Amino acid sequence: MNMDYDPVERLYDAILKAQTSDPQSMRANEAAFQELLKERGTLLRLQTIVVNRGLDIKARQLAIIQAKNITPLQWKSRARTPEEDLPIMRQNILSLVDEPDDVIARNNQTMAAKAARLDFPVRWPTLLTDIMGIIQTNIQARFSSNGMDELVQLKASRALGLLNAILKEFTSMKSPLGTQITTKANEALYPFLLPLVEQTSSQVQNTLSPATINHPVTIHDVDTSRLAWKCLIKIMLWAWNKARKPTPQEEEAFQRFFAMATSHVQLLWGYRLSIATSLRDATLSPEPGSLRCLELLTKHVKAFGKAFRRMQQTGIARFVELPNCNPLVLSYWDKVVQATHAPPDAIAESYTALYPVHSVVQGLAIFKDSLAQWSPVRKSTVSAMETDSSNGWSFQPDDSPWGVSYSLDPPIESPKEVLSEDLVKQAITILITRFIPLKPADLEKWQEDPEEFLNIEDKENEAWEYDIRPCAERVLMTLATQYPDYVSPLLQALYQSIILSNPTDLDQILQREAIYCALGRCAHRMKALINFDEWLNVLENEAQNPSPQYRLMKRRIAWLLGKWHFDDTRSLAVNKKVWEILLAFLTDRSEGSDSVVRLTSVVALYECVENNDFSIDAFEPYLAQVLGALFALINEAETVESKSRILKTINCVIGQAGLRIVPLIKAIADPIPGLWSEAGNDFMIKQQLLGLVKEVIDVRVMRSKPTVDIQEYSYQASREYSQALYGLIVPLVQESLAPGSKTHLDEDGAILWEAAIRNCSSLQAPAGQASLMDLLPNLVNELSDDLDLLGTVNKLLESYYLIDCPAVLQLCAPQLLAAYANAHRQAISTNIKDITESLELMLQLSGSALNWAQAMHTSGFFASLLTFAIVGKGSVSVVCDHFYVFSRMALQDPEVFIQLVVETAPSRSETPEKTLNSLMDSWLKFDSMAEPRHRKLTAMALASLATTGRPEIINRLPNEIVNVWLDVFGEIKEAESDDPDNPSPLHTFWTEGSEPPVYWMRGCENTLEEQRRKKVWSEDPVQSVKLTVYIGEKLSATAMRLGQDTFNSEFVNKTDADVFRQLQDGLTA
Repeated sequence: MNMDYDPVERLYDAILKAQTSDPQSMRANEAAFQELLKERGTLLRLQTIVVNRGLDIKARQLAIIQAKNITPLQWKSRARTPEEDLPIMRQNILSLVDEPDDVIARNNQTMAAKAARLDFPVRWPTLLTDIMGIIQTNIQARFSSNGMDELVQLKASRALGLLNAILKEFTSMKSPLGTQITTKANEALYPFLLPLVEQTSSQVQNTLSPATINHPVTIHDVDTSRLAWKCLIKIMLWAWNKARKPTPQEEEAFQRFFAMATSHVQLLWGYRLSIATSLRDATLSPEPGSLRCLELLTKHVKAFGKAFRRMQQTGIARFVELPNCNPLVLSYWDKVVQATHAPPDAIAESYTALYPVHSVVQGLAIFKDSLAQWSPVRKSTVSAMETDSSNGWSFQPDDSPWGVSYSLDPPIESPKEVLSEDLVKQAITILITRFIPLKPADLEKWQEDPEEFLNIEDKENEAWEYDIRPCAERVLMTLATQYPDYVSPLLQALYQSIILSNPTDLDQILQREAIYCALGRCAHRMKALINFDEWLNVLENEAQNPSPQYRLMKRRIAWLLGKWHFDDTRSLAVNKKVWEILLAFLTDRSEGSDSVVRLTSVVALYECVENNDFSIDAFEPYLAQVLGALFALINEAETVESKSRILKTINCVIGQAGLRIVPLIKAIADPIPGLWSEAGNDFMIKQQLLGLVKEVIDVRVMRSKPTVDIQEYSYQASREYSQALYGLIVPLVQESLAPGSKTHLDEDGAILWEAAIRNCSSLQAPAGQASLMDLLPNLVNELSDDLDLLGTVNKLLESYYLIDCPAVLQLCAPQLLAAYANAHRQAISTNIKDITESLELMLQLSGSALNWAQAMHTSGFFASLLTFAIVGKGSVSVVCDHFYVFSRMALQDPEVFIQLVVETAPSRSETPEKTLNSLMDSWLKFDSMAEPRHRKLTAMALASLATTGRPEIINRLPNEIVNVWLDVFGEIKEAESDDPDNPSPLHTFWTEGSEPPVYWMRGCENTLEEQRRKKVWSEDPVQSVKLTVYIGEKLSATAMRLGQDTFNSEFVNKTDADVFRQLQDGLTA
């Protein structure tokens, strides 16, 4: 082995050692190898190993894989890759275009694409020119020779693969810089690729025949053409997506590309079908070359279908305007029609199938997405698009090697030509008879794993892109929407043809099931045409059939009932027979049913209950049995998806039942602990269980009793029954916040907690019973430690305060205020606002300053609040929130507030006088307080502080404080009420009505908390006490505290006479 320098040899040895199968040394060798990859210059060393074809092939493969993986980071880093290495590495990439090993070649292409993303066009301007030169040289060498030169063919294929990988990388870039790079690449490549695909396509037509499909030269020509087309398709699709309003030059390019593509894909379809047919009919096993040729043709045709689909998805209006678009769409539909006439096994997930599944799906999807662009207009004469069964294609023997010719009809002038009624009916018939019925493979999946079968069926929104049956259903729905005059009568006729007959064998059952599927998919249109009550009698009889084969019908009947009632366009009251059928399905454990029927009925039940015309009165007789059946099904279900469906339906039933659920609360609650335990780490199930309990607590009667006072019913339910659930709620919330579960369940647990506390009437519980007070330690811990939940935690604290704030403070004031202090030090501005708002409510409801003052000081929380307010380090609104907190303290007990300031001053290395003066300097920046309620609160707090007689306050009375009062007097108009019917003692003309604002209610409407919040709002001194009366009383108290002479000398005499007169006028107004 000839190594140029030691680092390469060392890296090569490490690669060899890393391939060992010895478990003991594998980890150490891998670790040593990873350390070497971090060294500077490693990328070039890896390439040096790759390009040395005399080395071990496995080592070379591992080297290129590692080089590809580290390219995005190391290529652009001069700390990892020296500048002088880059030209060598670029050349190494291009030198591997003749690499025979597919693994190395494929990873080299990916590496090149990642490097091109970083270097083209500035640092690697010749990249595309170099690759085009390699392609051109080797393609011309192939065209000029009839022989087989393997190296020429290899270089051409590898170079095209390299270009394709680079274009894939470029077209995936979404940034403006990426757009510039891709635009420059497209400008260079389009003039090169267009004639290239013409040449390679022509070469395929010249060389491909039944006699040559096994020849290496033919296989190479097909592959070369395929790769050239892939490159052209990438740049054209990128340009198509970007050019929403194309220029004439762009439009011409798109039309030329589309014309070439539509012409070539028709030829490829014919070639591919003939090869597949000949291999299918052959008596001997096909040769590898023939299979390879068929595989390449299949991929080639698939690429065109993907391109047409992409053009539709990104610009359907422009797509249908392209020349020959309509014949192309119908030709794809024609392939679908042909597939229906072929043997059953002709459609399969295999490239050797006559009609691979993806090709049928592409045909259906392309047809479907074009339907909306065609406006149906009845014509008396045959339209240009009315054709024979081949839909515009002629199949005539000629002298071609395939024995058939494919020709497109002349282009139709307008893309909005109508499909003929015959063609629409033909399409509907094909969909219902061939593609929508369940196939033997579907029945086998049903039998082997019923729940997994249902899980796949429920993914119809994804499956239609790759599976025939859901795609066919989408086509049916689109046809019904675009051609209702044709489709609706046809479906009605199908319904009439089967309603009076009973299927006698499996094929008839499957066909009937498909018709039911079609009717359900088009329920919004068929409701007006079908007498559902009449049909329901038929469905009821079918639902009672005990035959195991009728499981197919029962599952479809349940599905149909759900779809028929879930459609919102034509609401339909649920007949009691529907509930009886679904309940029978839910509880049937005979051979005539299975888990698919039961679980489908679960979903149907949800859809019927969610119906706009749902009546709880009609459903109530079945309520207990339905819930019992649903809970029984949870224990039987094996998959998370099935359990989730059932829980979703239970939640829906509870929510719609409202207070009718109250007598069943115990029956609902009893299974939940067991289900929770069985769920283990299935957190999705636990989330739904938490939601279920929340739904029980939060029962509503909006639909069942629309004329009854909702608040009255909610209050009654919560008062009488929520207490019984606390033994369940408390452990569920605690487990949701446990370390192993918190990441997944904390938000859902908090939602349940919020529902429980808002509907709670008392924090106390009888001895030995759980109460929500048991969760208070958890709440304190969350306040201190979880910044992500801080907003929710503060709302929960407010709910506790509203029920019994003194009890909360007596239980845990030191811990609570310490948690507040810790959260306040760490929180961002938004969360600090949450903290101050909940703290303000706590102070308002605390009952006495003795309940919080000591803990406020010892926890350091007051010092933290004081520093924040004085320094003003937050936003103006957040700083103001701190003064609202201080105002609440001052209103409740000004002496305690002053004492807190005095006790905190030493921690700031200040005298009490200085600290208090600093605080007042910040507080009296009154203009920052915008809301009238807060300005009045501040004015009242300043009046209350004056009663302490502190010089720092009294000295500010004549000027700053009086100015605040006069400002508020001018803004706020109030009058004491003498109306005995008015519950409020004060008319506040500065508020919009007497109801609390939305922000104050916190979304608690229709809970017990709603009344608590309204009561606190109305009893707040800011809302209930006239400001002038309050200030007058506090000034009198201040005069008594100071003595009248001192009061006069320090306040009256120092106040400007005009100002004092205004104050007197305001106080007597």
